[in-house]
Amino acid sequence: MKLKRAAWQLHKYLSYFIFAQIFVWVLGGVVFATVPFTELVKGGDYVRQPAAVPMPAHWSHLVAGVEGVQSATAVASAQGPLIKLELARGQRWLNHQGVEVGKVDALAVAAFAGELYLGSGELREVRWLDTSEPRLLGLVDELYGQTGVWQAVFDDARLYLNDRGEYLKVRTNYWVWYDALWRLHIMDYGDGDNFNNILLRLFAWLAFCFVLTGLVLSFYAFRRTLNRRVRTHT
Repeated sequence: MKLKRAAWQLHKYLSYFIFAQIFVWVLGGVVFATVPFTELVKGGDYVRQPAAVPMPAHWSHLVAGVEGVQSATAVASAQGPLIKLELARGQRWLNHQGVEVGKVDALAVAAFAGELYLGSGELREVRWLDTSEPRLLGLVDELYGQTGVWQAVFDDARLYLNDRGEYLKVRTNYWVWYDALWRLHIMDYGDGDNFNNILLRLFAWLAFCFVLTGLVLSFYAFRRTLNRRVRTHT
């Protein structure tokens, strides 16, 4: 009976301590099994990818005077087709006339975001984010700490572009809720990608002890029921 009492006490106190997390684990599992990580969640249904831009035939002459070029890529942007140069130290951006371009303005961002957006909402505002935004739902940072980007806010989606107007990503409320549940599920409230952190391992062991004590109590309950039935039939 000492084992039974100890199992009951431990089971009771563990239930107080880990009930909420077990609920979140089960809730997250149900959501992830029922709602796959589709384009609707990722935001692909809300935006078209910018059309591929070919490199100008004379691009090598345009970058001939730039030192330390490691790669050159043609990209679509809110400023039109650009050549993005990766250098040993940073980047440089040229238009197809070889002129270096700077930061794009909000009007150009609004026009380009409107071309990419596929949803039915309205464009509410265009903002330059030079500081980190508050975490949505207290957990989710859509940019993972990245700053120095443009945000085009529509009713149901947010498009992000870099300072030269290159499209980066789209985020939706579906994605925010999905990501929040994921962070709660793996108990990583920072970057949301460490699914083997110390906190998760601790609670996993506590949950195992909770199940183990539950099995002990179930054994005693089953034995008590069996004894009653035996006495009834004798």
